[in-house]
Amino acid sequence: MLINELFDKKLKKPFEVKIEKLYIAENEDLEIYGEGDTEEKALEELKQAFIDIYEDLLTDEEAYTDNGKEYRDKFLSYFD
Repeated sequence: MLINELFDKKLKKPFEVKIEKLYIAENEDLEIYGEGDTEEKALEELKQAFIDIYEDLLTDEEAYTDNGKEYRDKFLSYFD
């Protein structure tokens, strides 16, 4: 798709926009998201985000603010 106009102004040179189908996997409670061009890729990205956050939360527990500690506790409540 070519865009020839923005904000009611004609462009000197149109630019091309590629619109792709995108899947989003999300956990709204923890505000964690994954995206991909298939459901499987979106889910894998979400799982990787969980792993990354989990590993980050286990390091340097003294560095958290009160909000950070609250998020950490909420996040860790999903695990045994």
